[in-house]
Amino acid sequence: MRVILLLSGVFAMFSAAAEDLNSWQKRMPIAFSGYPADGGTLTNFPALVILSNTAAGVGFDYTDFLSPPWGDLRFAAADKITPLDFEVESWNPGGLSYVWVRIPELTNNTLIHALWGKGGVIAPPCATNGAVWADEFRGVWHLNGNTLDATSNKYHGVNYGATVSDGIAAGGHGLNGTSAYIDLPANLRGLGASGAFSIFCWFQQDTFDAGMLLEDGTSWNTDSIYLGVASANQMFVRLNTVTKPSGVYSDTVPVGTIGTNWRAVAYVYDGASATLFLDAVQVWSAAISGTIYNGNTHMQMGRRPQGTGSFLRGLMDEVRIQNVSHSLNWIQACFINMASNSVFNFYGAPEYGGGPVVTNLSAVSEIDFMTLNGYLLSTGMDANVSAAVFWGTNDAGQTADGWTYTNRMPGIVPEGPLSVDVTPDKVGALYYFRFSASNSLGQAWASPAHGFIWWADVRTGSVFSTW
Repeated sequence: MRVILLLSGVFAMFSAAAEDLNSWQKRMPIAFSGYPADGGTLTNFPALVILSNTAAGVGFDYTDFLSPPWGDLRFAAADKITPLDFEVESWNPGGLSYVWVRIPELTNNTLIHALWGKGGVIAPPCATNGAVWADEFRGVWHLNGNTLDATSNKYHGVNYGATVSDGIAAGGHGLNGTSAYIDLPANLRGLGASGAFSIFCWFQQDTFDAGMLLEDGTSWNTDSIYLGVASANQMFVRLNTVTKPSGVYSDTVPVGTIGTNWRAVAYVYDGASATLFLDAVQVWSAAISGTIYNGNTHMQMGRRPQGTGSFLRGLMDEVRIQNVSHSLNWIQACFINMASNSVFNFYGAPEYGGGPVVTNLSAVSEIDFMTLNGYLLSTGMDANVSAAVFWGTNDAGQTADGWTYTNRMPGIVPEGPLSVDVTPDKVGALYYFRFSASNSLGQAWASPAHGFIWWADVRTGSVFSTW
């Protein structure tokens, strides 16, 4: 018995549900040159990408989207084909759009690509299912027109009088200093942050009145977290743990002029010490250990739970709680990425790819001839596409004149399956084939070439044999 298999293997037919990012027509490189070379590697970092129209024809332009408003937006790793999770916080074709992208490993040399320009597609699940935010993120509240938790945990807040306002990234929420606050459905322990945590948020204080940023207790001694700004132009911070007596670990920290300036506060607990950062600069630290005290069942933004007074008068935005203690490098990256996005991110010139995209699939014996199959993945920016298959006993790559035979498909070819019947003249010889497609903007070749062996006397489908 003699059995010969197709050298190209057994190929599954192209699925319309699969996304080949090679078929997207525009790609813009984004490098994170503002992250320092000695900053190490940050894992699963949520990077803010801000998009806006640039020079017509050569830069980013909302009109180049082919599945509006942003159904064809994608992000990919440096190879341009490995997809990255992303979430659109705000989309504004008349101005700035704010998008969060999960970077598996962020270093000074990290390069990603934004992609767009693909008709007939919709946004992937990651855009709405919280995939951008790794498991360590117990809650992320963008406060952009709502109080929803962007993570898959869905710890949505309930708004009591806070108003939609400007934010450091897209929109924020305004608090009136007398009655407005946002109630969260759990405290730190309920959020899964009992042994270590990192809290990060932005605030803007309109006056120097005392105001609470976050608290989940009802009194100074029964809180687990007590974080706010004071009337004396200072911050106050307190953390109570089960193993340490309450009423010891607190301090006030001068914050300088607040006025109408956005400030970033980060509070980190690693199980042995607590540290407060203001605008990514360490301003206070104290030795603290043990499991976080189980305070009030709810945490609140902007006031003391079940208490009076200490309402914040000002704005809040981008509140995050994680169940890990982050390094200074992480905190600085979060701060600069949002406060000075054009410094942290480098947006390159988009690459224009208006040509079609084509691939090979399989070769099937039909007794008297071979059927060579391919697939036109995308017509590109010009739908007037012509296609052909090049074949012969030598693989001539992407040089048309080097192929022995050329079979051209008639008329204009739409996106979808390609099929051409050919009659080889050498029984038992190894043949190669490549599909090619072209429009007014360029020619594309399938890669790699696929192969087959022609046995004129036997037909068994995609596997050939003689007995």
